[in-house]
Amino acid sequence: MIKITTSEVDLSILVPEKLARKYNLFPMELNEDSLIIGIEKENIYAAQDLKLVTGKNIILKQVSREDVLENIELCYGDSIDVDDDYANYLFQDILQKAVKEKASDIHIEPFSDLLKIRMRVDGNMKELLNLELNLYPPLASVIKYKANMDITEKRLPQDGRIDVKIKDSLVDIRISTVPTTYGEKIVLRLLSRDSFLKTKEELGFSKEAVEKIQEIINKKTGILLVTGPTGSGKTTTVYSILKDLRNTSKNIMTIEDPVEYKMEGINQIQVNHRVGLTFEKGLKAILRQDPDIIMVGEIRDIETAKTAVRAAITGHLVISTLHTNDAVSSIARLIDMEIPQYLLNASLIGVISQRLVRKVCENCSNEVIIKQNEKKSICTTIPIGCEECSYTGYDGRTVAFEILSIDDEIRNGIQKNKEAKDIKNIAVKNGMITFEDVYSYLIKNKITTLEECIMNKEIIN
Repeated sequence: MIKITTSEVDLSILVPEKLARKYNLFPMELNEDSLIIGIEKENIYAAQDLKLVTGKNIILKQVSREDVLENIELCYGDSIDVDDDYANYLFQDILQKAVKEKASDIHIEPFSDLLKIRMRVDGNMKELLNLELNLYPPLASVIKYKANMDITEKRLPQDGRIDVKIKDSLVDIRISTVPTTYGEKIVLRLLSRDSFLKTKEELGFSKEAVEKIQEIINKKTGILLVTGPTGSGKTTTVYSILKDLRNTSKNIMTIEDPVEYKMEGINQIQVNHRVGLTFEKGLKAILRQDPDIIMVGEIRDIETAKTAVRAAITGHLVISTLHTNDAVSSIARLIDMEIPQYLLNASLIGVISQRLVRKVCENCSNEVIIKQNEKKSICTTIPIGCEECSYTGYDGRTVAFEILSIDDEIRNGIQKNKEAKDIKNIAVKNGMITFEDVYSYLIKNKITTLEECIMNKEIIN
């Protein structure tokens, strides 16, 4: 550890704790009018603020993060508050409960008279804890400190990230804060690195679906879209495809916001709006890097859409995500984004549309026969609820999907500006896998319930 060469008390008085924690720095040495500062990364704003506060000439010396953290503790004491030990314990307890419940998100919400902790399990919000409001400040400070966020900034949204190990499982936590009426609402998105990278079969795609996806990506050039609402598992599906495509003979590059999972052998670029690195600019830079396969995390705007399409028609395989309710709607969405029909015909090779449905708990589900009329009845499964599924009747989720392969007949329909229902009729006739097909399979094989499928179908329509 790097030692402080002057009295810690004198130097800690000279450099305010808030600045030390904000910029991850500590005072090392005072020589007449010069103050030597240990800092993890050189920062011109840190130097300016310190000069303004101390009236000294500031000399920044780069040191390791470990040295910074140890010396901040030495100068100012252990973290932020006398309740910090309890807040640390509380944070760990919340994480452990969320991981045990297989939660995807944790919501920490301050209100007028209580602190509400909720989590999202299998797509549904579930209350975890209601706590006294005085626990909120130390808990928020602990989370922001661990995520290397600015503890003093409470007026603006912030993003951060933490990697933690919980019961031999490495969990990547993305953190977002946003100011609300009663304080900052904090949302933590949990991603288990041990289980994130899955095969398409593990995600729930059928053998027929996997074969259709393989046929699409074997075309080498063109654009494949994975569509669906937020939280429908699009990125996970994209990563499973990249995993199959990854080999030493291909130059695979991505532009993502954020980079969900670091993959060996793939060059991944993180969007950074603060420095002007957008999807569009990142994609244009990638095209100068001799890529074979390009993954664009999301097509959000017209310029990104146009650049992705141009990349697809100039000899690249492009994979991206889009927010649409079903596969055929993606065609209309791209036309709305000012992609001419002739370019769409030349570039689009396939669309995977998906959403997630809850799987019934195998430990407590029960089969029932539902009569539709005297001649027709449906055998389905109903959720009961037990200790293993936290009395919900469901345990985990699987993917419901439809896969649209773009053939000459569909291209002809696009060129003639046919309506979505007409294009879908052509696609179904030519072997498209539809949501209806998948729902029927999931019900018949007792994987999910009729109620769950009806609810998802209503969302699509």
